[in-house]
Amino acid sequence: MDQVKRLKIVVLSDNFTSTIIPPLIGEWGFSAYIEADGTKILYDVGNSGLPVLHNAKLLGIDLSSIDYVVLSHGHSDHTGGLGNEELLKLLKGKTLIAHPSIFEKKFLNWSGKLQYIGLPLTREELEKNFNVILTKKPLEFAKGVMFSGEVKRYGNPEYNAGLFKSTEEGIEVDHLLDDVALFINTPKGLVILTGCGHSNVLNIVNYAKEVTGVNKIYAVLGGFHLLSSEPQHVNEVINKLSSEATKIGPAHCSGNLAKSFVAKDKFVDFGVGRSFEVFE
Repeated sequence: MDQVKRLKIVVLSDNFTSTIIPPLIGEWGFSAYIEADGTKILYDVGNSGLPVLHNAKLLGIDLSSIDYVVLSHGHSDHTGGLGNEELLKLLKGKTLIAHPSIFEKKFLNWSGKLQYIGLPLTREELEKNFNVILTKKPLEFAKGVMFSGEVKRYGNPEYNAGLFKSTEEGIEVDHLLDDVALFINTPKGLVILTGCGHSNVLNIVNYAKEVTGVNKIYAVLGGFHLLSSEPQHVNEVINKLSSEATKIGPAHCSGNLAKSFVAKDKFVDFGVGRSFEVFE
């Protein structure tokens, strides 16, 4: 796998903001802007798209210059921004990469009621606005940047409690096969970026090493979906991650407990406005 010589990741939307100046905003959801040797990527678009638009403007990021939009999975807190007309207009005509199951009708059992949490656009609308690439397989779509495709399970549990999908057979448990990550190869090792980590961040790390052929993990950043897990399980996951990665940046659905278990020398604040950079 090729290497990215210079990498910059800026968090545009997350549950928490990490700056005082400029006055940025957050919401439940996730979005990150990536520059990898000149290639510009928007990984997820947040829940409403409002933080993405507001924060990009204040941070001097031109969203119309994006080369690729990558969707980590079909849930609305990562794809809902596509329903924002202003954001959609800026991104129109870009190449969009996702897993084929992104179009599944997804639901959350919220307070005893099934609530729709899927894409805000139909497949026809998405293909009208983007050049869509759908793949289950890993894809190195830019030099040193790989779309994971469907993440192989290695015995670590999926995080899908209360999550369902509708099919012709009725309502079924959603195993989130569309949950994908980005693997970016840098001089310091792999940087792994997750959206929610429904497929389990440990499975994602194992798969990254398998499909890239790179065993050195520099950083694991993004959502780990540990917010509802028991403290012992959270601690076990963070300990295993710590044995693999030099830097760990829990965000979005990871939960505050996960952040507290990361050693100070490994911890990366990955809230809105934070920039993570790797260069030679």
